[in-house]
Amino acid sequence: MRTLGFLVLKLGLAAATVAYVGHVVEWDAIAEASRTAHLGWIALALALLPANVGLEAYRWHRLVRRLAPEVRFRQTLGAVLSGYPLGLVTPGRLGDYAGRSFYLRHAPAWDLAALTFAERMATLGCTLAVGLASLVPFLMTQTGLPVLAWATVCGVGGVATGVFVYLLLHPQAAKRLFAAVLPERFAPRLEVLDAFDQHDARSLLGLSALRYAIFSAQFVVLVFAFAPGAAWFQTAVGVVLVFFAKSAVPSFTLADLGIREGAAVYFLGALGIGAAAAFNAAFLLFCVNLLVPSLVGMPFVLRLRLAPEPAPEPVEVRA
Repeated sequence: MRTLGFLVLKLGLAAATVAYVGHVVEWDAIAEASRTAHLGWIALALALLPANVGLEAYRWHRLVRRLAPEVRFRQTLGAVLSGYPLGLVTPGRLGDYAGRSFYLRHAPAWDLAALTFAERMATLGCTLAVGLASLVPFLMTQTGLPVLAWATVCGVGGVATGVFVYLLLHPQAAKRLFAAVLPERFAPRLEVLDAFDQHDARSLLGLSALRYAIFSAQFVVLVFAFAPGAAWFQTAVGVVLVFFAKSAVPSFTLADLGIREGAAVYFLGALGIGAAAAFNAAFLLFCVNLLVPSLVGMPFVLRLRLAPEPAPEPVEVRA
């Protein structure tokens, strides 16, 4: 009951935030931008969806194979798709962890959840590194902040991001850090990191960077769908900053609804793109990259195996 109440609260906050951002932008302008949308750019964003989800599944598949070499890619893809609808309706997309772990029973659920966490952290590392590099010129040219203020923010952010990326690239260093800060009872859970070396970590980060480029490209082409005259460079910088802000700010709404749209209106608007176009592009990105995969993943949710694995049948030994 408490979980349901929290879900309803997050859904209400998401609806209220979207309604507020839409009111600020003006619903008439949003509707007019929708009517004149260029369908070719929207079709291109949809065409990139299989690459986005497929790369996500392949990235996780490489990690899972370290623990369970017998796992096939189609099984991993099914597990990833089963996590989409569950992640959509749970805070912080926690349902994604459960969906993958219960779908793929070839390794302990905790270990599979840890691999999902590592995968997300790799995406976060790319988002923070690229976003921080774009934030410096934005603060210099688009805000009236004193030099000391933005230099301090970017300096602290740069050091923190550097340490974060270092830990991503060095699994054993991450294990030692977690062992030092977590209660001792978590020590056995950290042994999963022993299965990975720096080569695995570099591959994970490289694939995450590629996937980051794909979903950023989807956002850029969606902006072009509603603002055909937008400049490539400013649009790309604005998109990078939207993802950075969305990742840096703790989410208080369901699936970041409203936060993504608000950040798009602010950053893309500051770079010369119409507020209605920014709002529509951000909301359509949610539909393409979260809503559509969730609908596709619904049949896979029905295949989740929530019951414990049956014990093996005793083998009769003849005298």
